[in-house]
Amino acid sequence: MKQGNTAGNSNVVLQLNNVTKKIGKQTIVNQLSFNMHKGEIVGLLGPNGAGKTTTIRMIVGLIEMTSGDVIIQGSSVRSHFTKAIRHVGAIVENPEFYSYMTGLDNLKQYQRMTDGVTDERLRKVVELVGLQDAMKKRVKAYSLGMRQRLGIAQALLHEPSILILDEPTNGLDPAGIREMRDYLKRIAREEGISVLVSSHLLSEMELTCDRVVVIQQGKLVTERLLGEKAEQGESISVIMRVDDTGAAAVALRDLKGVSIVKVNEADRELLLSVQDRDIPGIVSKLSLAGVGIYRITETKQTLEDEFLKWTGGGQIA
Repeated sequence: MKQGNTAGNSNVVLQLNNVTKKIGKQTIVNQLSFNMHKGEIVGLLGPNGAGKTTTIRMIVGLIEMTSGDVIIQGSSVRSHFTKAIRHVGAIVENPEFYSYMTGLDNLKQYQRMTDGVTDERLRKVVELVGLQDAMKKRVKAYSLGMRQRLGIAQALLHEPSILILDEPTNGLDPAGIREMRDYLKRIAREEGISVLVSSHLLSEMELTCDRVVVIQQGKLVTERLLGEKAEQGESISVIMRVDDTGAAAVALRDLKGVSIVKVNEADRELLLSVQDRDIPGIVSKLSLAGVGIYRITETKQTLEDEFLKWTGGGQIA
């Protein structure tokens, strides 16, 4: 899949253009390029030491790029940092608050430091992250999940175009992880905010993200659409159990759009790479050849399976 071309350029919120970070002779991030679009949730994945956190720190200006550039809503992080960064809300590490103050007082403190944040906006972001009933509680009484959501509320107060989160589900229990997923989807859907999230929980990324960007050794490995936004016409894998694998292979070998990946004579099965629209033609072709069909099963690879294939089994973190 070609990078960053899932929508028109008018919807591009974030662009990484050949971003590189070197420390001494070591290259941490190497010519990394990808785009993000309005309202899109993108997962940044990679093994240990792939350069994920370094990439996020360069996007938000915590460390300098060696070369390349990051463009946020048309403004360069390198040459117009203040203009670019006003479009960003981010939690790069654990959010920090005054624990002796209430959640509301913490948000009001940030409101006073930020121009243009109205009381109505504060109320809206509190509702958006589901903390209406906790605003009068002191933050020291908050659970980890509530602290994370308060951090997201703070990051959203100034109405950014993009929200950047580094490992937002670290330490959360399953219920907290599910809540976080639901709130991120709501933020993207209702606010039209793009969300870039780094995580080591591949199964969660599969449920949360519209797309993943996979990097290894600082380089782009692949981009892949997920879920409802998966590309139309993408091939699927099916296993067909038949009474004669040899006759089936002969019948299908010249059928356009059908690829025979593997023939398992012992179990009388064929593994095929096809598209949905090809299935009726395959059935018809085998029937005309006198081949009996006992079962057709689609086999789906999980994001974990694909990640291991993309990275050669590298550990993710």
